[in-house]
Amino acid sequence: MYVVKEGATLKVVDKEKTYIENAFEDVKQINLNYITAKKNSKYGIIDVAGQIKVDYIYDDLIYAYTNTYIAKKDGKYGMINISGEEKIPFNYSYINYIEEANCISAQKENSQTQIYDKDMNIKAEGILSEVNKDKNFIKMRMGEEYKYYNFKLEEKENTEILTSNTIFLSKKDGEYGYINEKGIVVVDYIYDDATEQNKYGYAAVKKDGKWGAIDKTGKLIVEPKYTLENNLIVDFIGTYYLAEDINANYYTK
Repeated sequence: MYVVKEGATLKVVDKEKTYIENAFEDVKQINLNYITAKKNSKYGIIDVAGQIKVDYIYDDLIYAYTNTYIAKKDGKYGMINISGEEKIPFNYSYINYIEEANCISAQKENSQTQIYDKDMNIKAEGILSEVNKDKNFIKMRMGEEYKYYNFKLEEKENTEILTSNTIFLSKKDGEYGYINEKGIVVVDYIYDDATEQNKYGYAAVKKDGKWGAIDKTGKLIVEPKYTLENNLIVDFIGTYYLAEDINANYYTK
């Protein structure tokens, strides 16, 4: 089906006939026999017969999967089904459907994110750090630690997820170090914070408020000397670190 405009009239048609006309001011999506439409500056859902399935009461409405929609109302996001029933409460600043993992990320005002499975069960909560669609994992920051989940939302060890890495972040007695794939310590637990080895083979380490870098063997190549307090992401390529403006996407000394 298609949305077409003839004169001032919007219609939903296919190659053979017209289904609906003059029933809305705009159409956002068509999913099977359901149409996400806009009327009086609000979104709702109608079927191809023009029957209202979900009233025009939402500020935004986006199809997610199997008759389930992300909805925005009164400045907050939640989720509803095709009958208008609330499936996830309107408590979030943003909601996104992660299609590859068949799950929902729901972000709160405090940057905490809750991960729901498709049955609306909360499977994880923390700061969503990464959704890696190449290696099929989700990375969450929980307190001072990172947790990893595969796309079945099963928690996994970093050694199981980051299979191309040579060293792996580890924490003991509140300090960070690194182990190899056999669990042997290759960098002592002396750092206040640290990151996993990146795709270039480097990891960032923090000591006494300053950041430096190690290579894929755990050798220190940059003594901790950079504050980087305004950097949203701390990342190194050799002796160069990612610039403060991550949108600029360059590394500097």
